[in-house]
Amino acid sequence: MTTLALAALDTLVRERFAPRERDFHDRAALPLANLQDLHAAGWLRATLSAPQGGASHLRSADPASYLQAVRTVARVSPGTAHCLQVHNHAVWTLDELGTPQQRARFLSPLAERLTLFSFLGSEPGLQLGASAFQTTATREAGGLRVQGRKFYATNGVDHGLGIAFASLAGVDGMAQNHQMVLVEPGMAGVQQEAGWYQPGGMRVAASPQVALEQVFVPDSHVLGAPGAYIAGRWQGRFHLGFTANYLGAAEGVFGWTLDWLRTLPGKLADPFVQAHVGESRVALYAAEAAFERAIDAWRGGDSVQAELASMAAKSICAQSALQVAATMGRLAGSTALFDEYPLARLVRDLQTHILHVGHDRTHQTIGQAALGQSFDSTRQR
Repeated sequence: MTTLALAALDTLVRERFAPRERDFHDRAALPLANLQDLHAAGWLRATLSAPQGGASHLRSADPASYLQAVRTVARVSPGTAHCLQVHNHAVWTLDELGTPQQRARFLSPLAERLTLFSFLGSEPGLQLGASAFQTTATREAGGLRVQGRKFYATNGVDHGLGIAFASLAGVDGMAQNHQMVLVEPGMAGVQQEAGWYQPGGMRVAASPQVALEQVFVPDSHVLGAPGAYIAGRWQGRFHLGFTANYLGAAEGVFGWTLDWLRTLPGKLADPFVQAHVGESRVALYAAEAAFERAIDAWRGGDSVQAELASMAAKSICAQSALQVAATMGRLAGSTALFDEYPLARLVRDLQTHILHVGHDRTHQTIGQAALGQSFDSTRQR
């Protein structure tokens, strides 16, 4: 991916995504038109290996482009940006851990048609640090029988493929029982449940519940060995996807509010407004620096230190984004929050998305590392 490609993406986002955003938000609908545009531009293949038409992920020579794409889209549609992030992380996982047959069957068609990938990991009531998922996978001849329920399944399965997390029946400990399986909408027992996802923000990142009712998953759809997700430290690779979204959304708030203020000559000349615009610009500069520094850390080869840098950047960008949103909102005034404008949606998206990640846990993990205690820098929450 090139700077030119990112510039073209920026134009696409401003010209085509922006007019659609209110409708998608009001309906809490999957932004299929946006995702089709991203597919046509090649961004849904960004994290694949070069033979598959990609070349940008954290362990490639270009760790930045796919994250800069998430950031660019989030300036207008944080929900679409999250759909993009989840999809690209899922296809990267399949590309690295899948068999040649799985890559040919599930990844090669991405060059021809829109196919959305999702992670089916989150479960109602699953406790942090649990030793097993509530979703179980029981060995049968020729495959696994999977039973469970997932929620917050961004992208769902109706338009592609889900990587579902399950625990092998009778096996203790996530490091041993964590098994990924590939589920498709045509499988008996796979049901996506619409209407559940109705948050105040991030409504465009449609994230339904998916029921897995005694689904038979053939061996052809079993992804990786038991524990491969944990052993590969995959969760720690995803911190910067959230970071890019926070930063992009904050830049969207800042940029739109500046345009609004430029229509009000009295505010332009107000020293109070000038000072707080400068304060917000400094906060964004610090957030961008942390983001870029964390990306660079992945070039160094030490995954644990890169994960810690990514967690720090994620927290910095979240705090800076909330500061910018609050400050620019005060400067713009309440009229700018009317539904006809994007500001209120961007702010609600930020607040909702930041709550999705437990930043107290992020700080605790970074503190444990600094104090020489045992820590796990792959934890998302």
